[in-house]
Amino acid sequence: MVTRKKLAAWLNEYLSVSLVQDYQPNGLQIEGKKRIARIAAAVSISLTVIERAVSEKADAILVHHGMFWKNDDAALTGYRKERVKRILAHDINLFSYHLPLDLHPEVGHNVLILKGIGASIEPAGESKQKGIGRRGSFSPPISFGTLLKRTDRLFGSKARFFHHGTDTVGSVYVVSGAGRNDIDAVSELGVDAYITGDAKESTPYIASETKMNYIYAGHYNTERLGVEALLSKIKDSFGVDTFFCDIENDL
Repeated sequence: MVTRKKLAAWLNEYLSVSLVQDYQPNGLQIEGKKRIARIAAAVSISLTVIERAVSEKADAILVHHGMFWKNDDAALTGYRKERVKRILAHDINLFSYHLPLDLHPEVGHNVLILKGIGASIEPAGESKQKGIGRRGSFSPPISFGTLLKRTDRLFGSKARFFHHGTDTVGSVYVVSGAGRNDIDAVSELGVDAYITGDAKESTPYIASETKMNYIYAGHYNTERLGVEALLSKIKDSFGVDTFFCDIENDL
């Protein structure tokens, strides 16, 4: 068992929350009971996750995508009201960590994806690093087909892709989740492949015109690894009971 205050302080320090500007408040978003013995985790908060936490008698929920975002309507109506109502009714703590979990050097999504596909991870401080992604390399280089197989094996699903670059891959850049908006910056890095979570209507044209190998394996898939790793770290550090809510999501 761990107190809410101690867990919040540990998470905020471990994930370097104070150093990251984000689109949501990172940390404790909804206060619940003071003592935590069981933690549920998921990629995103949803009523399904909340009901699972209630049924499993969890004292806290830990997610990557939380309840409150800067551009959202602040009114607690509709589905937002129902979520908050259920959380408060059962005195459950809600913790959420967004960009701090993308960026983390140990349990961050991007680092874990690079490790999962067998890439060597370049230091985050390298001058060629852009935005919130991480760069990796293969020595010797691997084929694009091999990269796809490794990506599919890591996420347990078939990734979609635009193959307009080289047939061999010596370097790769990873942005978990919504990396579709970083395509311009990544096109200037000179990497052989780009792995992210999603794409938009203009992506195939840009990938073709910039001769890019663009792989998108799902927003959910690419942001699950970090949540699971952080949950494991919490369990090891505090001895609390934990479980992951795997909510099927094709996006």
